[in-house]
Amino acid sequence: MATHIFDCEVAPNAFGLGIKRIEDGRKVWFEFSEWEDFDRDLVRRALKKNLNVGFNSASFDLPLIYMALDGASNQDLMDAATRIIQERIPAWRADQEFGIHIPKIDHIDLFDTNPSVKNGLKALAGRMHVKLLQDLPFKPNTPLTREEWLEGRDYCLNGDLEATHALFDRMREPIQLREVMRQRYDTIDLRSKSDAQVGETIIKTEVERKTGNRLKKAVIAEGTAFRYEVPEWMRFKTPMMQQVLETIRNTDIVVGKGGKTQLPKSFSEFEIVFDGLGYTLGIGGIHSTEANRSVHSDNQYVLIDADVASQYPSIIMKLGLFPKATGREFLPVYKSIIDARLEAKRAKDKITDKGLKIAINGSYGKLGSAYSTLFAPHLMVAVTLTGQLSLLMLIEEAHLRGIPVVSANTDGVVFKCPRDLWNGFVMRDGKPTDRLAPSPIQDIIEWWEGVTSFNLEFAEYRSIYNLSVNTYMAIKPDGSFKRKGAIANHWREDLPWGGKNTDYDPIRSGLMKNPQMTICADAVLGFLLHDIPIEKTIRECRDVREFITVVNADGGATWGTGDPIYETRERVDNKGKTIKSEILVGVEGEQYLGKVVRYYWSKAGAPILKVKGHHATGSRPKVSKTDGCRPIMVLPDDHAVPDDLDYSRYISEANQILREIGFYDREEAPAAASPWEAFLCQAIQQKVD
Repeated sequence: MATHIFDCEVAPNAFGLGIKRIEDGRKVWFEFSEWEDFDRDLVRRALKKNLNVGFNSASFDLPLIYMALDGASNQDLMDAATRIIQERIPAWRADQEFGIHIPKIDHIDLFDTNPSVKNGLKALAGRMHVKLLQDLPFKPNTPLTREEWLEGRDYCLNGDLEATHALFDRMREPIQLREVMRQRYDTIDLRSKSDAQVGETIIKTEVERKTGNRLKKAVIAEGTAFRYEVPEWMRFKTPMMQQVLETIRNTDIVVGKGGKTQLPKSFSEFEIVFDGLGYTLGIGGIHSTEANRSVHSDNQYVLIDADVASQYPSIIMKLGLFPKATGREFLPVYKSIIDARLEAKRAKDKITDKGLKIAINGSYGKLGSAYSTLFAPHLMVAVTLTGQLSLLMLIEEAHLRGIPVVSANTDGVVFKCPRDLWNGFVMRDGKPTDRLAPSPIQDIIEWWEGVTSFNLEFAEYRSIYNLSVNTYMAIKPDGSFKRKGAIANHWREDLPWGGKNTDYDPIRSGLMKNPQMTICADAVLGFLLHDIPIEKTIRECRDVREFITVVNADGGATWGTGDPIYETRERVDNKGKTIKSEILVGVEGEQYLGKVVRYYWSKAGAPILKVKGHHATGSRPKVSKTDGCRPIMVLPDDHAVPDDLDYSRYISEANQILREIGFYDREEAPAAASPWEAFLCQAIQQKVD
């Protein structure tokens, strides 16, 4: 059995199926049009006898393929494709909607398996640095000439098939984890399911097996109100937090449209401040409000990072929470999965450990989905509010004992602890563990862990540099580091100066975020870690992928270096006065790029323009930060840096990051780079070189 990557294209007068065999790279094209017809028996055998891998293929490609195999006309196929897209017809309804039978074949749909939350294949291709980044070369639902259709064929074979193949390669380990979970729990095929769907399926299967009853989804009507049940052990000492807790206790929380539930607006308006740092509550977790600042350990204070281990599962078990549809049988099933994961972790069975982690954490996400048997919005709110308020208990107690917190985010805090209140870490075999040694701060931790039943894991930071609470660089005393947000680099395995990049995460973060000139973040890290001059790191980089930015341009975008084209437009303001204005409508010689654009800064570039004009003025806006850019929709095979790349722009951007993370005194540094500031930055770098 071979593995086939497949994708289809459709027009009112043509239908095509492209297949790439992974084992030898061979590609074939099956066409049904006014020019050619295809061997239906051969296609049926290919689908039946091999593993078939696609993207959004269960809902889109397979229904169209089997309609074509059953003799549907080109127009029928085009109409079906339009309905699937516009009406979002799910895979399980396709048979009934289109009067076809889709047989059971060995098939993986990567649409949900990848962690990008339903982003399109083009966005994922940009994030994976796929060579060709191209939009559909013809207008959808338009009859095509033979030449146009052949261009579409090449687009399928060299674009979508290659992107899907790259995604399949990226997802091999998660697919393997799903197969291990399927065999362990004897479930349906999990390979095409998201992390949350994997968790839901395992729990549903186990509960049904234990109870002998088929689970049905809970129906909770829009407008249903409930209140957060405050755990008995939750207590606060300051009047500020006592009032916050009382307000939360007595406020209705309402289930919104489609089962979506948000915390009441009043919760986001709490004025929670400890030691000058503010905190906000939200459905996604607690966040402190620091920005554009750096904090350092010194002779008086030490920065200690504290993370809650398995926060959400711990809350679920601590509070005994279970969805209505599953009943109490949910709890022993959930605990058995947690225990199995701990056993796998002790046995160093990494595959089972990771697979069970998916099941444990993924199931939490289904508490907020009206389409899930685990749907329970009051439990989702109970979990997230308990986590946030528990951390605030810790923050409050530390504050009262003279230990300020300088950052907090969902499941952890960073203390700025006076050195006379801590005594280092528990040592094992001559090395520090992730537990604090007996000390005043450890007394606080023991009290909090005893009350909440949660466990904290600790690390020491030398410095933490925040652009915001979710975008920062943290450096440990041994030179190791942690980066998060836009200044992290999840796409490079090693560091420019050598050594391992611990941020490298091509399977999760690398598929969930667009790369943004990652050489700048690496240059900043090298400067902070080893005093490597910014300019040295940037100018010595030889890989164009480190310089590119990928952006999503809603409605599509164009680029050209010609003269701008303006038109005079008239509009009537709210006082009835006619106003004439010159608006930008295009650029001479511009070319359409697509809805996902990849570019670098060039010494001879021009801005990228959105196709859609501004809703009020009609003028076409520029895509942010694309002044002086050049699209690079086809990556060179050797990934060489283009001759026209503008190194000075990247050096300036890296220095801007240093300003924004608080490296420079913001009162003295200007808001943007100036020639004088650039001179000062260069002088600093030369001094440390």
